[in-house]
Amino acid sequence: MKAKTKATSLAGCISLLLTCTPALADNSDKLTGDWNGLRTSLSKSGISPFAYYDAIAATNVSGGLKSDEAYTGQLYAGVDLTLNSTLAARVSMVDRHGDSISPSVGGIYDPMTIYGGQVTYLYEAWLEKSWENDWALKFGRVSADADFANSDLFRYSSSTSVNGPSRAMLLENSITSFPYAVWGARLKHTADNDHQFQFGLYQIGEDMWKYQDHGTNFDISGDDGFTVMAQYDWTPTLTHGDARFYVGIAQSEYDFEEFNSTDITDSFTRIYGYAEMKATEDTSIFAALTYADDDAIAKTPFQVNLGVNIEGLFDARQNDRSFVHFTYGKLSDEYGQSTQQDVDYEMVFELGHRLQLDAAYYVQPALQYVVDPGGTGDIDDSVIVGMWFGVAL
Repeated sequence: MKAKTKATSLAGCISLLLTCTPALADNSDKLTGDWNGLRTSLSKSGISPFAYYDAIAATNVSGGLKSDEAYTGQLYAGVDLTLNSTLAARVSMVDRHGDSISPSVGGIYDPMTIYGGQVTYLYEAWLEKSWENDWALKFGRVSADADFANSDLFRYSSSTSVNGPSRAMLLENSITSFPYAVWGARLKHTADNDHQFQFGLYQIGEDMWKYQDHGTNFDISGDDGFTVMAQYDWTPTLTHGDARFYVGIAQSEYDFEEFNSTDITDSFTRIYGYAEMKATEDTSIFAALTYADDDAIAKTPFQVNLGVNIEGLFDARQNDRSFVHFTYGKLSDEYGQSTQQDVDYEMVFELGHRLQLDAAYYVQPALQYVVDPGGTGDIDDSVIVGMWFGVAL
């Protein structure tokens, strides 16, 4: 099916959803409601099923390698289990389908953030034990970005330049992200309302991105390595509301192949930080950065993200979000030498508005401008127009 046809179908789905609002009296944050009371009954028994579907239709209007248009979508579904007052679990799956315009843009960031590994996965399968109200240990099949180096504000971006953990960390294979699960564990200590410490241990290896296994390869190979993560969060209340600051480190022990030689590096370190605060009661601003000093392993040694997110910019649309994002990614000289190209940086500007049509669903048009895709200076700047649609089922 052509992307135009799919985009037309998506618009038709949105029109249909607009007629469904009266049916959402119970459990109004879900399109299918309370299932005649079944959701509430299951929740009281410690069983909370969930399902979300979202899709992006995008067009590379100008620049890049060539004009292109594509549609990609994903279904994320699972169940949260409260086994007792101190033990919880989750099992989930993800189905991804469609295509991306990223190859036609030619950059290091995908302008369609939910694209990647277009199959059905078993994603999460973990247990979490808490005790003394301030300690929690999670173990099982997880991805590091569920707990580390992430922010709710990142999730408004249609581009991997902002959405999810820092793209730089994924490009060097030091962690995985949704929906690629590995064996992992995270210990969290909440010292008080303002201070939290986390420590994580995650499997890494040559199969960490192997989507053809559908998330069912539970092996731990002798060639696998691991990443240890540590993060400190400070969440004070400032003049205009809640704020969040965190710093973290990812220390990876694995046989990394160097870009411009046959040598192997068996230890790699990346540091990262994040700051978020309210500029006004309705306006949040954030900055995130990450750095690694090993150009032979890090494709993007340095990356910085800046963003502004405004809630209820228009009086009649108090639940909408308007946002501006900026990303600068410095590419490694050694990576450039390995491809026999002079590389410098790639930048992404993004402007978008999320129309929260109801508590259960949204539509988000966005414009992206990619400066120097691929960082070589050989590809024209790209202009991308897209629309993101999401619904809680």
